[in-house]
Amino acid sequence: MMKSMTGFGMFSQNAGKTHVRVELKSVNHRFFDFSLNCPKPLIYLEDQIREIVHSFVKRGSVSLFLSVEGSEAFNPQIETNWSVVDQYISAAQEIQKRSGAQILDISSILQLPGVFSLRDADSLSARTVEPLVLETVRGACVQLKTMREKEGEALRRDLMEKAGCIRLEVRNLEAFMPEVRTHFEHKLRDAVSDFLEQHQAIDEDRLMNEIALFANKSAVDEELTRMKSHLTQFRGFLEDGQDDPVGRRLDFLIQEMNREMNTIGSKGNHAEVSRFVVLVKSEIEKLREQVQNVE
Repeated sequence: MMKSMTGFGMFSQNAGKTHVRVELKSVNHRFFDFSLNCPKPLIYLEDQIREIVHSFVKRGSVSLFLSVEGSEAFNPQIETNWSVVDQYISAAQEIQKRSGAQILDISSILQLPGVFSLRDADSLSARTVEPLVLETVRGACVQLKTMREKEGEALRRDLMEKAGCIRLEVRNLEAFMPEVRTHFEHKLRDAVSDFLEQHQAIDEDRLMNEIALFANKSAVDEELTRMKSHLTQFRGFLEDGQDDPVGRRLDFLIQEMNREMNTIGSKGNHAEVSRFVVLVKSEIEKLREQVQNVE
Protein backbone atom coordinates (compact mmCIF):
# COMPACT_ATOMS: atom_id res chain seq x y z
CA MET A 1 0.00 0.00 0.00
CA MET A 2 1.32 3.44 -0.95
CA LYS A 3 2.30 5.62 2.00
CA SER A 4 2.90 9.31 2.42
CA MET A 5 6.10 10.40 4.15
CA THR A 6 4.12 12.93 6.18
CA GLY A 7 2.36 11.72 9.31
CA PHE A 8 1.84 11.89 13.06
CA GLY A 9 1.37 9.19 15.67
CA MET A 10 0.77 9.41 19.41
CA PHE A 11 0.36 6.66 21.98
CA SER A 12 0.44 6.58 25.79
CA GLN A 13 0.18 3.90 28.46
CA ASN A 14 -0.01 3.64 32.24
CA ALA A 15 1.47 1.00 34.53
CA GLY A 16 0.77 1.75 38.15
CA LYS A 17 1.92 5.31 38.76
CA THR A 18 4.12 5.33 35.67
CA HIS A 19 2.81 7.17 32.58
CA VAL A 20 4.66 6.83 29.27
CA ARG A 21 3.82 8.99 26.25
CA VAL A 22 5.32 8.79 22.76
CA GLU A 23 4.81 11.22 19.86
CA LEU A 24 6.09 10.56 16.34
CA LYS A 25 6.30 13.05 13.49
CA SER A 26 7.52 12.27 9.98
CA VAL A 27 8.26 14.53 7.02
CA ASN A 28 9.84 14.17 3.58
CA HIS A 29 13.42 12.94 3.27
CA ARG A 30 15.38 11.15 0.55
CA PHE A 31 16.36 8.39 2.97
CA PHE A 32 15.49 7.26 6.51
CA ASP A 33 16.49 9.78 9.16
CA PHE A 34 15.71 9.47 12.88
CA SER A 35 16.02 11.75 15.91
CA LEU A 36 15.11 10.93 19.52
CA ASN A 37 14.16 13.25 22.37
CA CYS A 38 13.83 11.31 25.63
CA PRO A 39 14.84 11.36 29.30
CA LYS A 40 18.59 10.93 29.71
CA PRO A 41 18.37 7.56 31.52
CA LEU A 42 16.64 6.08 28.43
CA ILE A 43 19.27 7.14 25.90
CA TYR A 44 20.64 3.59 25.96
CA LEU A 45 17.41 2.47 24.20
CA GLU A 46 18.01 4.66 21.14
CA ASP A 47 19.21 1.85 18.87
CA GLN A 48 16.30 -0.42 19.83
CA ILE A 49 13.79 2.39 19.33
CA ARG A 50 15.35 3.27 15.97
CA GLU A 51 14.99 -0.34 14.78
CA ILE A 52 11.34 -0.46 15.85
CA VAL A 53 10.56 2.80 14.01
CA HIS A 54 12.52 1.72 10.92
CA SER A 55 10.45 -1.48 10.73
CA PHE A 56 7.39 0.75 10.20
CA VAL A 57 9.00 3.62 8.25
CA LYS A 58 11.37 2.88 5.36
CA ARG A 59 11.84 6.44 4.12
CA GLY A 60 11.36 9.87 5.67
CA SER A 61 12.67 12.02 8.50
CA VAL A 62 11.15 10.86 11.80
CA SER A 63 11.26 12.72 15.12
CA LEU A 64 10.27 10.87 18.30
CA PHE A 65 9.44 12.56 21.61
CA LEU A 66 9.31 10.29 24.66
CA SER A 67 8.25 11.30 28.16
CA VAL A 68 7.95 9.29 31.38
CA GLU A 69 6.11 10.57 34.45
CA GLY A 70 5.37 9.16 37.89
CA SER A 71 8.17 6.60 37.99
CA GLU A 72 10.45 6.70 41.01
CA ALA A 73 13.16 5.22 38.83
CA PHE A 74 13.53 8.65 37.19
CA ASN A 75 13.65 10.68 40.41
CA PRO A 76 17.06 12.17 41.25
CA GLN A 77 18.79 10.64 44.30
CA ILE A 78 20.05 12.73 47.21
CA GLU A 79 23.60 11.86 48.17
CA THR A 80 25.45 13.01 51.30
CA ASN A 81 29.06 13.96 50.72
CA TRP A 82 30.45 12.54 53.98
CA SER A 83 34.00 13.57 53.32
CA VAL A 84 32.82 17.19 53.02
CA VAL A 85 30.71 16.83 56.19
CA ASP A 86 33.70 15.43 58.11
CA GLN A 87 35.80 18.38 57.05
CA TYR A 88 33.11 20.86 58.14
CA ILE A 89 32.79 19.12 61.55
CA SER A 90 36.55 18.99 62.02
CA ALA A 91 36.88 22.66 61.18
CA ALA A 92 33.98 23.59 63.51
CA GLN A 93 35.53 21.60 66.34
CA GLU A 94 38.87 23.29 65.82
CA ILE A 95 37.23 26.72 65.82
CA GLN A 96 35.30 25.79 68.98
CA LYS A 97 38.46 24.59 70.65
CA ARG A 98 40.39 27.74 69.89
CA SER A 99 37.60 30.18 70.67
CA GLY A 100 35.96 28.38 73.52
CA ALA A 101 32.55 29.23 72.05
CA GLN A 102 29.83 26.65 71.48
CA ILE A 103 29.38 27.02 67.70
CA LEU A 104 28.87 23.41 66.57
CA ASP A 105 25.29 23.44 65.27
CA ILE A 106 24.11 20.54 63.08
CA SER A 107 21.45 22.66 61.34
CA SER A 108 24.11 25.16 60.32
CA ILE A 109 26.30 22.43 58.90
CA LEU A 110 23.40 21.03 56.85
CA GLN A 111 23.04 24.38 55.11
CA LEU A 112 26.69 24.59 54.07
CA PRO A 113 27.49 24.13 50.35
CA GLY A 114 28.58 20.70 49.17
CA VAL A 115 26.99 18.69 51.99
CA PHE A 116 24.31 17.27 49.68
CA SER A 117 24.19 16.65 45.94
CA LEU A 118 21.53 15.39 43.53
CA ARG A 119 22.42 12.43 41.34
CA ASP A 120 20.36 11.95 38.19
CA ALA A 121 18.70 8.61 37.64
CA ASP A 122 20.85 6.22 35.61
CA SER A 123 20.03 3.66 32.95
CA LEU A 124 20.21 0.84 35.49
CA SER A 125 17.29 2.22 37.48
CA ALA A 126 15.39 3.06 34.27
CA ARG A 127 15.40 -0.55 33.03
CA THR A 128 12.32 -1.25 35.12
CA VAL A 129 10.19 0.72 32.61
CA GLU A 130 11.96 -0.53 29.45
CA PRO A 131 9.23 -3.02 28.37
CA LEU A 132 6.52 -0.38 28.82
CA VAL A 133 8.52 2.20 26.86
CA LEU A 134 9.18 -0.11 23.89
CA GLU A 135 5.54 -1.24 23.80
CA THR A 136 4.41 2.40 23.76
CA VAL A 137 6.83 3.17 20.91
CA ARG A 138 5.28 0.35 18.86
CA GLY A 139 1.81 1.70 19.58
CA ALA A 140 2.80 5.16 18.33
CA CYS A 141 4.36 3.60 15.22
CA VAL A 142 1.07 1.85 14.41
CA GLN A 143 -0.73 5.20 14.69
CA LEU A 144 1.88 6.86 12.47
CA LYS A 145 1.63 4.09 9.87
CA THR A 146 -2.16 4.37 9.78
CA MET A 147 -2.02 8.09 9.07
CA ARG A 148 0.72 7.69 6.44
CA GLU A 149 -1.34 5.02 4.67
CA LYS A 150 -4.43 7.23 4.69
CA GLU A 151 -2.44 10.14 3.26
CA GLY A 152 -0.80 7.76 0.79
CA GLU A 153 -4.16 6.63 -0.58
CA ALA A 154 -5.14 10.25 -1.20
CA LEU A 155 -1.81 10.78 -3.00
CA ARG A 156 -2.33 7.62 -5.05
CA ARG A 157 -5.73 8.78 -6.32
CA ASP A 158 -4.35 12.21 -7.21
CA LEU A 159 -1.36 10.72 -9.03
CA MET A 160 -3.61 8.33 -10.95
CA GLU A 161 -5.73 11.27 -12.11
CA LYS A 162 -2.73 13.34 -13.18
CA ALA A 163 -1.11 10.38 -14.96
CA GLY A 164 -4.42 9.81 -16.79
CA CYS A 165 -4.37 13.42 -18.02
CA ILE A 166 -0.82 12.95 -19.31
CA ARG A 167 -1.75 9.70 -21.07
CA LEU A 168 -4.67 11.44 -22.79
CA GLU A 169 -2.46 14.28 -24.04
CA VAL A 170 0.18 11.81 -25.27
CA ARG A 171 -2.51 9.99 -27.28
CA ASN A 172 -3.69 13.30 -28.71
CA LEU A 173 -0.12 14.19 -29.66
CA GLU A 174 0.38 10.76 -31.25
CA ALA A 175 -2.78 11.22 -33.30
CA PHE A 176 -1.62 14.66 -34.43
CA MET A 177 1.86 13.63 -35.59
CA PRO A 178 0.79 12.38 -39.08
CA GLU A 179 -0.54 15.88 -39.71
CA VAL A 180 2.80 17.32 -38.65
CA ARG A 181 4.66 15.04 -41.05
CA THR A 182 2.28 16.01 -43.89
CA HIS A 183 2.78 19.68 -43.04
CA PHE A 184 6.56 19.35 -43.24
CA GLU A 185 6.37 17.37 -46.46
CA HIS A 186 4.27 20.09 -48.14
CA LYS A 187 6.53 22.77 -46.73
CA LEU A 188 9.61 21.04 -48.10
CA ARG A 189 7.99 20.45 -51.49
CA ASP A 190 7.03 24.13 -51.73
CA ALA A 191 10.56 25.16 -50.89
CA VAL A 192 11.95 22.80 -53.52
CA SER A 193 9.44 24.02 -56.11
CA ASP A 194 10.45 27.61 -55.50
CA PHE A 195 14.06 26.58 -55.92
CA LEU A 196 13.36 24.72 -59.17
CA GLU A 197 11.59 27.68 -60.69
CA GLN A 198 14.86 29.54 -60.62
CA HIS A 199 17.28 26.66 -61.09
CA GLN A 200 17.74 23.41 -62.95
CA ALA A 201 15.54 20.33 -62.56
CA ILE A 202 16.18 17.84 -59.75
CA ASP A 203 15.77 14.10 -59.59
CA GLU A 204 12.34 13.20 -58.17
CA ASP A 205 13.72 10.08 -56.44
CA ARG A 206 16.39 12.13 -54.72
CA LEU A 207 13.76 14.59 -53.61
CA MET A 208 11.69 11.81 -52.05
CA ASN A 209 14.78 10.44 -50.29
CA GLU A 210 15.51 13.88 -48.83
CA ILE A 211 11.92 14.16 -47.65
CA ALA A 212 12.08 10.70 -46.06
CA LEU A 213 15.39 11.57 -44.37
CA PHE A 214 13.92 14.77 -42.97
CA ALA A 215 10.83 12.89 -41.77
CA ASN A 216 13.00 10.35 -39.94
CA LYS A 217 14.94 13.09 -38.20
CA SER A 218 11.73 14.74 -37.01
CA ALA A 219 9.89 11.51 -36.14
CA VAL A 220 8.98 11.08 -32.47
CA ASP A 221 7.47 7.59 -32.65
CA GLU A 222 10.14 6.08 -30.38
CA GLU A 223 9.77 8.83 -27.79
CA LEU A 224 5.99 8.45 -27.75
CA THR A 225 6.33 4.68 -27.34
CA ARG A 226 8.66 5.15 -24.39
CA MET A 227 6.34 7.74 -22.88
CA LYS A 228 3.45 5.26 -23.01
CA SER A 229 5.68 2.59 -21.48
CA HIS A 230 6.71 4.91 -18.63
CA LEU A 231 3.08 5.78 -17.97
CA THR A 232 2.14 2.09 -17.89
CA GLN A 233 4.89 1.36 -15.37
CA PHE A 234 3.90 4.42 -13.36
CA ARG A 235 0.31 3.22 -13.16
CA GLY A 236 1.51 -0.28 -12.26
CA PHE A 237 3.42 1.05 -9.24
CA LEU A 238 0.37 3.03 -8.14
CA GLU A 239 -1.86 -0.06 -8.37
CA ASP A 240 0.67 -2.37 -6.67
CA GLY A 241 -0.71 -3.29 -3.26
CA GLN A 242 2.64 -4.42 -1.86
CA ASP A 243 4.20 -2.71 1.16
CA ASP A 244 7.49 -1.81 -0.56
CA PRO A 245 8.33 1.92 -0.94
CA VAL A 246 7.79 3.16 -4.50
CA GLY A 247 8.58 6.87 -4.21
CA ARG A 248 12.08 6.75 -5.67
CA ARG A 249 11.00 4.52 -8.57
CA LEU A 250 8.15 6.91 -9.39
CA ASP A 251 10.59 9.81 -9.25
CA PHE A 252 12.89 8.05 -11.73
CA LEU A 253 10.02 7.47 -14.18
CA ILE A 254 9.07 11.13 -13.96
CA GLN A 255 12.63 12.13 -14.86
CA GLU A 256 12.46 9.82 -17.88
CA MET A 257 9.09 11.29 -18.95
CA ASN A 258 10.57 14.78 -18.80
CA ARG A 259 13.51 13.66 -20.92
CA GLU A 260 11.23 12.16 -23.58
CA MET A 261 9.07 15.28 -23.75
CA ASN A 262 12.16 17.50 -24.11
CA THR A 263 13.28 15.36 -27.06
CA ILE A 264 9.83 15.53 -28.64
CA GLY A 265 9.83 19.31 -28.24
CA SER A 266 13.23 19.68 -29.92
CA LYS A 267 12.29 17.33 -32.78
CA GLY A 268 8.73 18.49 -33.35
CA ASN A 269 9.53 22.01 -34.56
CA HIS A 270 5.82 22.78 -34.79
CA ALA A 271 3.67 25.23 -32.79
CA GLU A 272 1.01 22.66 -31.97
CA VAL A 273 3.59 20.08 -30.91
CA SER A 274 5.17 22.71 -28.66
CA ARG A 275 1.77 23.37 -27.13
CA PHE A 276 1.35 19.67 -26.38
CA VAL A 277 4.84 19.48 -24.88
CA VAL A 278 4.27 22.48 -22.60
CA LEU A 279 0.95 21.06 -21.44
CA VAL A 280 2.36 17.59 -20.73
CA LYS A 281 5.46 18.94 -18.96
CA SER A 282 3.21 21.08 -16.77
CA GLU A 283 1.32 17.94 -15.68
CA ILE A 284 4.59 16.04 -15.20
CA GLU A 285 5.80 18.79 -12.87
CA LYS A 286 2.62 18.38 -10.81
CA LEU A 287 3.37 14.66 -10.63
CA ARG A 288 6.93 15.36 -9.50
CA GLU A 289 5.80 17.66 -6.70
CA GLN A 290 3.36 15.06 -5.37
CA VAL A 291 5.79 12.17 -5.67
CA GLN A 292 8.17 14.00 -3.31
CA ASN A 293 5.66 13.10 -0.57
CA VAL A 294 5.55 9.38 -1.40
CA GLU A 295 7.57 6.91 0.67
